[in-house]
Amino acid sequence: MKTIKKLFPFIMLLLAVVLYYSCDEEDLNISNPNNVAEPEFFQSEADFRLAVNGMYHPVTAVFFWGRVIHTGAMLRSDAYNVIPFQQNTTMSTLEGQPGISRWAVDLYPQLYQSISRANKIIEEDAENGVLSGQVQNEILGQAHFQRAFCNWYLLNLFGTAPLVMQTPDPQNPDEFFPSNATPAMFNEAIIADLTEAVNRLPDTWGSEDLGRPTRGAALALRGKTYLYMQDWANAAADLTTVTTLGYSLLPAANYGDNFSSDSSVENNNESIYELQYVGQDNFVWGSDAPLTGTQSNWHIDYSPPHVSLDQGHVINPHIRDIFDANGDTVRRNATMVFDYPGATGYAGVPYLEDFAPSIETINALGVEPIFSVKYTGIESGLSSSAISGFGNDLGTNWRIIRYADALLMLAEALNESGATGQAVGFVNQVRDRAQISELPNNISQTELRQAIRDERVMELTGEGHRFFDLVRWGIADDILGQGSTVAGGNHPKSLAGPAAFFTPGQDEVLWIPLTELQANPNLTQNQGY
Repeated sequence: MKTIKKLFPFIMLLLAVVLYYSCDEEDLNISNPNNVAEPEFFQSEADFRLAVNGMYHPVTAVFFWGRVIHTGAMLRSDAYNVIPFQQNTTMSTLEGQPGISRWAVDLYPQLYQSISRANKIIEEDAENGVLSGQVQNEILGQAHFQRAFCNWYLLNLFGTAPLVMQTPDPQNPDEFFPSNATPAMFNEAIIADLTEAVNRLPDTWGSEDLGRPTRGAALALRGKTYLYMQDWANAAADLTTVTTLGYSLLPAANYGDNFSSDSSVENNNESIYELQYVGQDNFVWGSDAPLTGTQSNWHIDYSPPHVSLDQGHVINPHIRDIFDANGDTVRRNATMVFDYPGATGYAGVPYLEDFAPSIETINALGVEPIFSVKYTGIESGLSSSAISGFGNDLGTNWRIIRYADALLMLAEALNESGATGQAVGFVNQVRDRAQISELPNNISQTELRQAIRDERVMELTGEGHRFFDLVRWGIADDILGQGSTVAGGNHPKSLAGPAAFFTPGQDEVLWIPLTELQANPNLTQNQGY
């Protein structure tokens, strides 16, 4: 091998000489078929549709939703006690610091790549005049939705990142060095984009375009944005409209279909918006290339220790206790697996047999062996050894907003605005599906507030909402802060050690990557970092 490396430069030089003398000049004067000059693009409807497809890719790819957002944000919640694994887990255990954590710089540029592509689509439409009518609405509706979607995550992940709403002007260098935007600036831009999307996107798409954002998706995300802003009236208005668009909850027996890799139950009637993935064996790590953004790799992070390429995690017992206190086995058993009667693992193998290596690992660590089910591939019917370590062969879609989530957000908006009697009915729709008792109509506002928070645990654990909920409710420090013992007498991140706890005034958001600060003198770091 060393000899070949030494000879490599000589071999390449010899090859170049041979190619030069074996080709005439006419053969060499060819264009690159994979390169499209920008002035030649955006000249047809087909060009715009290709650009829209490319716009989605950075967000679905491995450095954002394909994997890294899970280690960087979603696994930070109190639901997960993550087993440390080198630098892969320092963000999910609240130990990460700028320039140290492995994933520190990966989330940030993916969002701006997608925003840049959305900006270009919007600008080229205004300049070229190629599109019109329904086609124009479909293209621009998606571009405005995607820009809002990315800005929503920039705001809630990074807090004070730059707001980039246009392609920088090469004649104005200052535009290449934007300063931090305030949350109010982000929210204004997000609401404006989602309003455009609501007015342009169709209620449904044909089968060939299934999974693209719809008017319902734009309304739900706008309602969620208002909810996070504590604009209860506008949140309730948007989310009420969502309830009129034909969405419905799946039956209790089919609750698990909401997280299945079976394409026949993806994009079902409960799904308001989900990111589209397909199973592929030709995995390429982190490449911005066709097809590589359609592989779901979060299996590493959600699967049990004996299946994960990292070390896995357990679900904390206080999360299970909320299910048990409400008599909820439908959602509990589709969310977590432990030693309950009839529990099974991969391929239907009994839990105690299939999970024996993981149970041994967790027992040795002194915590309860409670493992995730959602997004682990357990429902696929495949054995754990038949699923690739990256999980890219599963192709499970990630459900961003489900109808159950919309109902609970609507109930929260109504309750916080004083309409508790109206709000309880929407919570009970979700509880009815889970086959548990309804909340009483005379419940107080304070009692319903806590009931909604518990309901979100039972309905949405494992779907990426919990950490954002804790932050916006102002209770992240109570649950994840230093000294918290809510997790069966332990801190929720006890497996990572005494430094793994939430620091108020810092951990609400991530840090601006150091590489960005070094490249842009107008940027400032987030508080606490």
